[in-house]
Amino acid sequence: MTMHYLSRHVTVDTQAVVRGLQPQDAIMRAACTMSRSIDRRRPRRLTAEQSTSVNEDPTLRSLLDRRERLKRNLKNATKHPKYKELNRKINQERQRLRHALLQDIKERWEYEQPVRDVEQQLAGIEIPKEVVIVQSQYAMLPAQKKLADAIVAPPGVTLEAEICRRNRAIRAVTEYCGVEEGGMNPTRAKRRSVNVTPPAKSQIELDEEALEAAKVSVYKERRPKRCWKCLGNPNLPIEDRIYEFSSEGDLSKLFRRKHLQYIKEEESLSCELCQVSLENKMHLQRHGLDVHGTVT
Repeated sequence: MTMHYLSRHVTVDTQAVVRGLQPQDAIMRAACTMSRSIDRRRPRRLTAEQSTSVNEDPTLRSLLDRRERLKRNLKNATKHPKYKELNRKINQERQRLRHALLQDIKERWEYEQPVRDVEQQLAGIEIPKEVVIVQSQYAMLPAQKKLADAIVAPPGVTLEAEICRRNRAIRAVTEYCGVEEGGMNPTRAKRRSVNVTPPAKSQIELDEEALEAAKVSVYKERRPKRCWKCLGNPNLPIEDRIYEFSSEGDLSKLFRRKHLQYIKEEESLSCELCQVSLENKMHLQRHGLDVHGTVT
């Protein structure tokens, strides 16, 4: 039986053809190679042996020999301008060779690995769990991770398995539609240390404790630095719900921009923390000031 497969590269931007626009070749290539770019098996950097192998290049070998001769013939050669200039050329050439080698390895992998994957799929060999292509990231929320796992899951070996995989992906996308995205602070989050000892409590228990502590903070006498509306929104990620602003003024600006600005005339309002209904925009502002200490 002869089997035919489409080219791995999408060569035609069909939308551009229909609309009479200039084809966006770079975007098409990026879309075509997205699954391979997140594959954990894809070479990211050179190994120690590969990095050392560039020293055998004739051009670099010639520069290294010149440096050795200069070191033998000059007194205090390491401080001499000629030695420093030669050293700079050696570093540049070595870096160029390493970059070229890594690109060559990546290109060969991109052409050869899909063939191996197709051969394994035709032979009924499942991709081992340790090389599954989902990329785990420390900042990924549970809902995002579930969505990513479902979207980039390997194709099923049988038709039934493929239909199940597709249905799981559809359900994951549908469930993720209820999750609000976007953080409070545009600044970069601090990088988590990889050496921190994992806590004895589960992440769910820690999140619940942090949420309860944050709820208490918006009922204090002094002005809080947390948003009581965000705190009561179960669709927001836990980091956004308990986010503490640097000042009370920053909280007031956020509240006006995110919550008050888009309130419609007949919209039903409420405070999820206090479980009370609010009649209108002015009532919401008054409740926020009297109960939660938020000035808007």
